[in-house]
Amino acid sequence: MVAPTQTKMEEKKNGNNLLEVKGLKKFFPIQKGLLKRTVGHVKAVDDVSFFVRHGETLGLVGESGCGKSTAGRSIIRLYEPTEGQILFESRTLSADGNPKLVNLLDLNAAEMKQIRKEISMVFQDPINSLNPRMTVSDIVAEPMQIHGLYMGRETEEIIVRLLERVGLRPDHLRRYPHEFSGGQRQRIGIARALSLNPSLVICDEPVSALDVSIQAQTLNLLQDLQKDFNLSYIFVAHDLSVVEHISDRVAVMYVGKIAEIATAEELYSRPLHPYTEALLSSVPKPDPLYQSKRIVMQGDVADPSNPPSGCYFHPRCRYAEEVCKLKTPEIRELRPDHFVACHRAEELTLEGI
Repeated sequence: MVAPTQTKMEEKKNGNNLLEVKGLKKFFPIQKGLLKRTVGHVKAVDDVSFFVRHGETLGLVGESGCGKSTAGRSIIRLYEPTEGQILFESRTLSADGNPKLVNLLDLNAAEMKQIRKEISMVFQDPINSLNPRMTVSDIVAEPMQIHGLYMGRETEEIIVRLLERVGLRPDHLRRYPHEFSGGQRQRIGIARALSLNPSLVICDEPVSALDVSIQAQTLNLLQDLQKDFNLSYIFVAHDLSVVEHISDRVAVMYVGKIAEIATAEELYSRPLHPYTEALLSSVPKPDPLYQSKRIVMQGDVADPSNPPSGCYFHPRCRYAEEVCKLKTPEIRELRPDHFVACHRAEELTLEGI
């Protein structure tokens, strides 16, 4: 049996990790009354740990409200984390040019601005994430202007190359976002995210607002760009079939906590957590003769402002026992590179796809 706790997961670095998240928490205060007195907290992200290797895609999946988008935004400090460590291998903060491991939560505003050259974000809504008063050229050039890298005509040539790389034409430069389709707008957002040559891109449900055919094109584009620019992705999504297509490893979240992390192939074929099994059972099967064995979870998703004791999933889990109600499960490595937070993981035989 392998030793429990998140320390074992942190040992998986092998000098090849771009990002390590340790014990990340993000609590939003609940305030009431005229004096805005804090009466509680919404535990959107509650003690989450994972790592991202160089050149890989880590998928973050779970039901709506599970904290996956909040975790992504907390990494780049769009939301200020409540607690934890976010260790990132930075090039810009290194004095000798060699990558330097820094804790993003220890950085001041000026240092964090430099880090944002290396970590960028593609947002979920391609309409609201683009300024309707700016042309495509201005939108893609804006990060360069903010960081003092705008060089006039030379920058415009870089923008043209970026647009062509994401499947747009040079004559789109002077157009406005409302003149494009949803898929084209998302390509503009991707070009903007790549304008500073980042090493990590956080994709916050980048295809959920797109038609299915456009989703496939966008996913293929992201994979091609990953190879060309040597990118690492954190890919946030609730669609398990999308995540399977693009991810090297997958982390399943439930009410702010990590339930299971494994390679995509391992997690989809041999899940260890009952919540993962239930999610996989809901994935549509392409065979019309296949008799679905969908697992219908009883009850509602736990309230992150007042989560249940023990395992947060136990009120909806068909395998729950008394220990699940009393003790919070620690995340453990039960198979190589396969981590799970479940008291009964060793004795259960769960069904994948």
